[in-house]
Amino acid sequence: MRGWLNLRQAAYFIAVAEDGSFTRAADRLHIAQPSLSQQIRALERQLEVELLERTTRGVRLTAAGRVFLDGARAAVAAAEVRGYGAGARKA
Repeated sequence: MRGWLNLRQAAYFIAVAEDGSFTRAADRLHIAQPSLSQQIRALERQLEVELLERTTRGVRLTAAGRVFLDGARAAVAAAEVRGYGAGARKA
C-alpha cells in the first residue's frame, strides 16, 4: 500500500460492499455512479489488490475485500468518533 488511507474512499467502499451494487451505493451516497467506480478503482490501485469482483449482476467481495471491509469500517468509525469524518465541519 502506498500513502494514507482515504476515509472517503473507505466509506464509498463500505457502501458498495453493503449494497452489492455501484448503482445502489451511488444513489445512497448521492454521487454519480462513474465517479464512485473511479474512486473504488483508485482505492484498489493504491492498495494494489482487487477488492471487488464485478459481474453483470453487481459486485461481490473478494477475499481481500472481506478483510479490508472490517478494517475500513473500524477506520471510518474511529474517524467519526474523533470528528474527522468526511462530513466533519472545520472550525
